[in-house]
Amino acid sequence: MAQKVESQNENIASRIRWNLDDVLPARSGKIFQSSVLDPLEAMTIEFENLRPNLNDSITSKDLNDVLERYEKICRLCSRLANYSHMFFSEDTRSQEAKTFKARAEEINADTENRTLFFELWWKSLPENISEDLISKSGWYSYYLRRLVQTKPYTLSEPVEQAINLKDVTGRSAFLQIYHQIRDSFTYDTLIDGRSKRLCEEEVRDLFHSQRKAERESSYQAFLSKFEQNRDVLGEIYRILVRDWRNEGIKLRKYASPISIRNISNDVSDEAVNSVLRVCRENASLFQRFFRLKSRVLDLPDFSRTDVYAPLPVGSEKKYSWTEGSKLVLDTFGSFDTKFASMASNLFSQSHIDAEPREGKIGGAYCTSITPNITPYVLLSYTGTPRSVATLAHELGHAIHDQLSAERNNQLTFEAPLPIAETASVFGELLLTDRMLLEADVNTRKSILVDMINDSYGTIMRQAFFVLFEIDAHREISEGADMNDIKDMYLANLKTQFNDSVKVQSQFGYEWLSIPHIYGSPFYCYSYAWGNLLVLSLYRQYKKEGAKDFAPKYLKILSYGGSESPEKILTETGFDVRSEKFWQSGFDELMNSVIELERLL
Repeated sequence: MAQKVESQNENIASRIRWNLDDVLPARSGKIFQSSVLDPLEAMTIEFENLRPNLNDSITSKDLNDVLERYEKICRLCSRLANYSHMFFSEDTRSQEAKTFKARAEEINADTENRTLFFELWWKSLPENISEDLISKSGWYSYYLRRLVQTKPYTLSEPVEQAINLKDVTGRSAFLQIYHQIRDSFTYDTLIDGRSKRLCEEEVRDLFHSQRKAERESSYQAFLSKFEQNRDVLGEIYRILVRDWRNEGIKLRKYASPISIRNISNDVSDEAVNSVLRVCRENASLFQRFFRLKSRVLDLPDFSRTDVYAPLPVGSEKKYSWTEGSKLVLDTFGSFDTKFASMASNLFSQSHIDAEPREGKIGGAYCTSITPNITPYVLLSYTGTPRSVATLAHELGHAIHDQLSAERNNQLTFEAPLPIAETASVFGELLLTDRMLLEADVNTRKSILVDMINDSYGTIMRQAFFVLFEIDAHREISEGADMNDIKDMYLANLKTQFNDSVKVQSQFGYEWLSIPHIYGSPFYCYSYAWGNLLVLSLYRQYKKEGAKDFAPKYLKILSYGGSESPEKILTETGFDVRSEKFWQSGFDELMNSVIELERLL
């Protein structure tokens, strides 16, 4: 069924809802039993029967047969897990969605525990045997090597099984409660002197309003909700942080809380520390930008609520769903026809949920399920240029996943986080470049401001989230309470902005609104990594042109999760451990700031 589109006079994506039938044909009844539960149980029993065959004498042929069977189980579990998450995302208030999500997590945890013996056996093999088997395992080789790398942090089978069960009613349950609370919020905001109730994406759009009063009112409405719920949301965070430390540091013996994320991403602590150091050292670039905005907007008291303020160039253009979609697809097509074709797949297959509505999970995401299922995208499209950019971003993820699926299996097709943002950010840059080329001088100024604003939001802001997390995880382990964490976050903001931005005390509760620091600790450096990487790639693209650059770029994306980020980028000529490499991205941004200063 093709994606419905709204009439041309509508500016938001009403009725643009995805169809999840490609993931699961049903979530209950006989069809669910026969298409999910029965085959999963049969495959799991068959796999358990292979346990006696796992020994030091196993042949590469027999190992590959085991892996093929394991991959089929993982594929069905992925369909179940992703369906439950997407169903819950549609309306986090839905009792049916919450019940199904809990059931899916129980089923997957049971399956994971019953198949866990394979990973534990593999990690127990002598190094010479595992290395020989890896060399003969074809497209499973990187997956097997990754298992060996996590061997030092692996526990006994009973303990690993207990952790899997604990997470269903522990970590996963607390995350669900967090989302049930935050995603139920609506925000009463003053617009043109009248109070209006908005969903999250609508109130976030007002952070970019030309009217200072609207920006202040929207931030007040947004932050007050989190301040009012600070005790329960803060306690959920402290529980999740302690859980992360108890499992990762006390049981598995990782070196630090962030090392857990780095090893799961297969990147070195050195490379991540290099990114974070360079981001901290370049805070002055954005401080320079904010001082420029303060002068141009005639706001001597430039504050945190003004950070995303646009230039006063009249009313912001609105794009209907049809217009915004066409703009993104045309832009992708001008770069590479395959890019546009893969993005179009999501529209033709109804794999996009773009309608803004109450209860829908906040933010936007793209989810990849299996190599043979086209990815799905969720966003709340409001017709603003920012919404169009979000669409380009998420479709970039979808293109990346489809390119990877062409050459990888279920165990290797998902790109690790530091590479995962590459295509998404590149897609946004293509869109920005298109808009700049077609813009008059005033519009060009506005686009540059928006682009640098976005770079702040996706590089500096994300890096400082991680710096905050490093401090928060340490201090919570030593007994920090909600007030301590609030003060820590305010200090973090003041380090970011110095004297270029006045930070109101209410922003001390902003971190409570960031789902990533709850669900995926230290994830956010991937945004800084991805954006700085893409700035370097984009400079190469502008130098070479699409014809020469696109094939090399598509090859990078096609690796997916079949090689480490460092190896993929080293083959492209980048040294991710070098601060000079990351600085080159900031140098490119500085050129944009200088160009803006010249135009203003």
